Amino acid sequence: MRRIGAAIGCIGAVLTCTSCGPEPIAQEEFEEVCGQTGPFRILPLAPDRQVHNTWSWATRVGDRLLFVTYRIGPGGEKQLFPETSEPEVWSTGLCGESPVMVARGVDKIITLERWPEVVLGCDEETAEVVSVDPLGTREPHVVFASDPEAYGDCALRWTDYGMLSIAEHDEDFGALMLTPYPDDPLTQTSEPVVLLDNVRITSTGRGGVGIVANSIRTFPDFVLALDAEGTLMRVDLADRSVAPFVENVRGVETSRDGRWLLWQDATLTGGDAYNPEGDMFLRDLSTGTDALLARTSLEFSRFPLSMADAGIVQIGLGYVHRDPQRVFFLPELDFFDVPGDLDFNAKLDDGRLLGSSLFDAYYKLFDLRAGTSRQLFEREMRLQWVEDDGMVAYEAKPCCIEGGFRDQGPMWRVPFDGEPTQIAKRVTDYMSRLGDDRVLSPVDIGGDWLSDLIVIDLATGEERFVDGHVYATSVDTRWGEEDGLISYSIRDGERSGVYVARLPVQARSGSRKSIREHVGVDVVRGVDGLPVPVPRLQPGVPDWKALAAARARGAE
Repeated sequence: MRRIGAAIGCIGAVLTCTSCGPEPIAQEEFEEVCGQTGPFRILPLAPDRQVHNTWSWATRVGDRLLFVTYRIGPGGEKQLFPETSEPEVWSTGLCGESPVMVARGVDKIITLERWPEVVLGCDEETAEVVSVDPLGTREPHVVFASDPEAYGDCALRWTDYGMLSIAEHDEDFGALMLTPYPDDPLTQTSEPVVLLDNVRITSTGRGGVGIVANSIRTFPDFVLALDAEGTLMRVDLADRSVAPFVENVRGVETSRDGRWLLWQDATLTGGDAYNPEGDMFLRDLSTGTDALLARTSLEFSRFPLSMADAGIVQIGLGYVHRDPQRVFFLPELDFFDVPGDLDFNAKLDDGRLLGSSLFDAYYKLFDLRAGTSRQLFEREMRLQWVEDDGMVAYEAKPCCIEGGFRDQGPMWRVPFDGEPTQIAKRVTDYMSRLGDDRVLSPVDIGGDWLSDLIVIDLATGEERFVDGHVYATSVDTRWGEEDGLISYSIRDGERSGVYVARLPVQARSGSRKSIREHVGVDVVRGVDGLPVPVPRLQPGVPDWKALAAARARGAE
């Protein structure tokens, strides 16, 4: 029989009455974890230190759990995202045994498939990648040497043959470097070698498995990079051979699977000083065939190959607020012109496209061949995921012009053909989908980023209270998903620390398959009034670093 610990029950009763809104909700009934049927603190923390899941998530290696904690700034209602500093990596047993700080100044901890028992992290000051001992018996060991002035600090662009990075020469050019995998990451240090010198690092774009210095596209076994003369070079990582691939290139983009290559010819045909135009070509690398798509500037295209896996290419023909974009269907390349501010999110099996404007968040279904569109919901929404027969989104203004990441609203399941159904009273961008038809979400996030954590059954809309004073960006369901475990950190006086809890297992009731997890695009407005798109790393989690960079360029 499930029961709730007395201490947890008291805490839950107080918090339920004071911080969960006008209608108190029931306390979640936890499964046992670490001998207790409620949240179990495995790592005490000072109140001003919290787990903050951006680059790094909780990592389990054997019977040890590792968390990156940060010193947290004071916060504020207008703060777009938390202010963090002084990262520390802490390790504990699965029930808090032998807590130890194993590294200071290290974040972005990961494990690689080739070394599943080795925890790697980025040293902030040296830009080196170090191995961290989960037991804390040895100091962090440098596995991949680097230059503290390297472009982008710890690149962490992994390939089958090592880590890629850039040694910056100046603001326009640098050397493409490969740091091979050492035989023993616990005792050996690998030094970077130059693959290609004097490559361009200033053009913009998104594509490929990894991006180094914006203009370089990386894949498991090869790299594409522009040299100083405008030749797109291919570097085969197996033998490190370099060969010219396409000449006279101004800008380049690739699909994530490496099949499609898009580039703008360096010969200018018009435009202005900031966005010079030229011929835009698309190559199918599986066949070697090229096609001229348009004469335009690659800078007008936000994410032209982001939906290439769904057979869509999107080319901007001018400024987003006044000129159209051209949508091509692969592989035939028949095309249709649509408004320039239209952003597509998914392609349905029948060919219709789900999309919305960059300037609002009203979702529509578009049948480009028939020339028709239909709005799915009368209110602005933030898309969370797409299912086989509809989308799931919650009511909120788009981020980050009118709305912010702490916004919350009711969530709806919106069929592509049918009437919307409200499935949750309130969720936020920091929600996590569980293995059944439930979500875990921080709600009522304050200026200090503290929240109530609730679990919501999407089949019934029922909310159940998990814990209070939870740091909103700390919630993690990944490392313990198979065991029904979650973790989060709390800032609440003597209760402060990292907690684990086991949610009760529920039968899959109405769980629906996602045909395409939405990787969102948040938009900030630049000083020139044009939108600056910022990608998300995964559903519900913005790319903080890209967002900060956009804001640094003058975005509001």
